[in-house]
Amino acid sequence: MIPKVIIHNSISLDGSTTGFEANIGVHYKILSSYLPDAMIVGSNTAKTGTQFFCEKIPPEEEADFKKPEIQPDDPRAYWLIADSKGILEGLMHVFRRSEFSKDAIVLVSQKTPETYINYLKERNYDFIQTGSDRVNIRQALKIANERYGFELVVSDSGGVLNSILLEHGLVEEISLILTPEIVGKNGTNLFRTLEKSGTRLELLRDEIVEKQYVHLLYRVLKK
Repeated sequence: MIPKVIIHNSISLDGSTTGFEANIGVHYKILSSYLPDAMIVGSNTAKTGTQFFCEKIPPEEEADFKKPEIQPDDPRAYWLIADSKGILEGLMHVFRRSEFSKDAIVLVSQKTPETYINYLKERNYDFIQTGSDRVNIRQALKIANERYGFELVVSDSGGVLNSILLEHGLVEEISLILTPEIVGKNGTNLFRTLEKSGTRLELLRDEIVEKQYVHLLYRVLKK
């Protein structure tokens, strides 16, 4: 079985994910309200996100090579990080240390560099290996459900991964936080790599948050 997938993102009024300062507090408060088992994120978004966790990448310590002890009542989600090229080598301990996740599970492909696979093994990171050239997201989500029991996964990522999820019919809902800013021509469209057109949505919720943000929740209608 494939988990339910919700895309969650903060965007400008003209649909950009960059070029403005998102309200991180509002963003993650709404995300956490879904009570996801895991959050899925692309490697580029994850690498960019390291700036939110630390000003300078700290050196690894002995504790970073060990799996964290997870209590049964821990409400935090796991992070599923798609990284078939291994660009997060040397950075994974930043995510393992994060107070916002239980631990990271890495999604890799058959062509992921062996040096990166060994890097993950040496540090006791779980990884799911699917697909030849790139991660087979559908298969990876199915394995995540079978192996870890994940029933709800929220995408907290950029346009590439979100487009892939939508393109393959894996998304059930789209959650957007509209920020009262217009970015203009230098913006980055939320679904900038999406080739599929004509995706129809049904509005499930619209509410004003903190008097200036608008939260919209849509159901993706299946064809």
